[in-house]
Amino acid sequence: MQRPIRVAILATPEVEPWVALGIHDSLWAVGILWNRVMGEAEAPAFAPQVVSLDGAVMKTSTGMEINPQATLASLPDPDIIFVPSVLMASGAEFGRSNPEVLTWIKTAHANGARVVSSCTGSFVLAEAGLLDGRESTTHWAFVEPMRKEYPKVKVRGDRIIVAADEDGRIVTAGGATSWTDLVLYLVGRFVSQEEARRLAKMSLFDWHHQGQNPYTRFVTKPQREDGAIHAVQEWAAENYAVPDIVSAMTARTQLSEKTFARRFKAATGYAPLEYVQRLRVEESKQMLETSDDAVETIGEKVGYADAASFRRIFRRYVGESPAEYRKRQAVPDHIRNCPASAGMRPRPPSRCPRRIAI
Repeated sequence: MQRPIRVAILATPEVEPWVALGIHDSLWAVGILWNRVMGEAEAPAFAPQVVSLDGAVMKTSTGMEINPQATLASLPDPDIIFVPSVLMASGAEFGRSNPEVLTWIKTAHANGARVVSSCTGSFVLAEAGLLDGRESTTHWAFVEPMRKEYPKVKVRGDRIIVAADEDGRIVTAGGATSWTDLVLYLVGRFVSQEEARRLAKMSLFDWHHQGQNPYTRFVTKPQREDGAIHAVQEWAAENYAVPDIVSAMTARTQLSEKTFARRFKAATGYAPLEYVQRLRVEESKQMLETSDDAVETIGEKVGYADAASFRRIFRRYVGESPAEYRKRQAVPDHIRNCPASAGMRPRPPSRCPRRIAI
């Protein structure tokens, strides 16, 4: 029998504790929980440990405490280092607060350890210099900050799992619960696909096959540097359904088409047409979430008279159809039919089902 794979799960005050402990317990479960339920002999596949610089109990930025199981010095050669999501202003700030941690990661990787991260943990890998010239991902809300701080890193904000090198010795995962995808990836690659399926079934984990796009929010906050572009951004936010809107935007600035396109891209990071398409799709997402209007009606409201064009553009930016998105984002009936009551007062019985079917 092979020895369990040793996984060091990094803990620092910036780490989100629920992610670190979720990773630990999920890896611990491989070869154990399914086997217990099915009456099979237990065969632990991983030996996860939460590790920190000194092993002392630490208070994290969310206010919860983590009690590490080992120190970095006691585990110099793990098979895998797992960096969970971190709450911090920048990778550089993390590096200034945790220089010994970065040194340990770089040394362990140089000695053969695989290094993986979830969500904003990719900033730690980037600060350690492991992602220079390589592809990576992070939480969709931090894609642009990561690109600005680490211009040498090729950030793929639409992806859930990104291998930075051919042999998969460095792997990053996207935002929030994508750590579950990364755990399933590790199980599938280093144990078996069947064990990955078993863990998914036991833990009710879903693979995020569509990537991060179904969850992203297009931020349209007008920039301030270019006054003409700022004004047209504000106008577009209220008039996104106007026919031939790019021409209308250009006319409002009194600039030539070429100059407008150049200045708009410089100010917003998007070509005018792409910006309008993303703006319309974002508005349609809100309508799909909050109304029962037909998909065709919503398409017309945001500026697409042709339903097929609306569906095509929606899928391009979201990764799924409008109907699929609406289903994913739908609030369950047992919540929708039970309006919240202030102060936790009991709800009228007629409004809330006695039995809740999940």
